[in-house]
Amino acid sequence: MRSIILLSVAALALTACDKADKGPKTLEQAKKEASQMERPQPGEYKQTTKITKFDVPGAPPQMVEQIRKMMEGQNNNVTYCLTKEESDKGFEEMFKKGREGNCKYDRFDASSNTIDAIMLCDTGQGGSARMTLNGTVSPTGSKVNVNVEQKNAKAQMGNATIAMEMETARIGDCKASK
Repeated sequence: MRSIILLSVAALALTACDKADKGPKTLEQAKKEASQMERPQPGEYKQTTKITKFDVPGAPPQMVEQIRKMMEGQNNNVTYCLTKEESDKGFEEMFKKGREGNCKYDRFDASSNTIDAIMLCDTGQGGSARMTLNGTVSPTGSKVNVNVEQKNAKAQMGNATIAMEMETARIGDCKASK
C-alpha cells in the first residue's frame, strides 16, 4: 500500500515543472526539477485506487485469478496524514528511496497541472520495467493513470502489465493523535 502512496506522491512531484526539455532525464535531473516545485499542502488525504488491468500471460490462470480476487478484496481507499514537516521537505526525498535498478525518465513533462512521464528501469538479470504516468495534479490532489509493464524472459511468470487509476484528494487538516 505504501508503494501506491509513493506513486501518488510521484505524480504530485511532477507538477509545475514547465520545462521545454521533456527527456530523456536521469533520476538526478528529475530530482533537481522536483526541488523547484511548489510544495504539497499538509493535511489529511484520501486516496482511491482502482486496478484497471492485471495481465500476467506466463502465470497459471488459477494464480492470476487468485491474485485478482485478492486485489479486488483489498481496501482500495486509504487515508493518510501529510505533516507540515513532510510537506516542507517537498518531493526531493522521494527520488532517494524506492528506486531499484538503473532508472531514467524517457519522458518527463509536467505543465499546466498535467503529468506525462515515462520511467524506464533496468531491473537486472535481463529484466526491465516501464512506468507511464498520465493525468492531472495539484498541491491538494491528483488523478493519475499509472501503467507498469515488466519484462523478464528469465522469470518464471515472464512479463506482466498492471494498470491503475489513482485519485488523491486533500480532505482536511490532519486529525490530532491521542
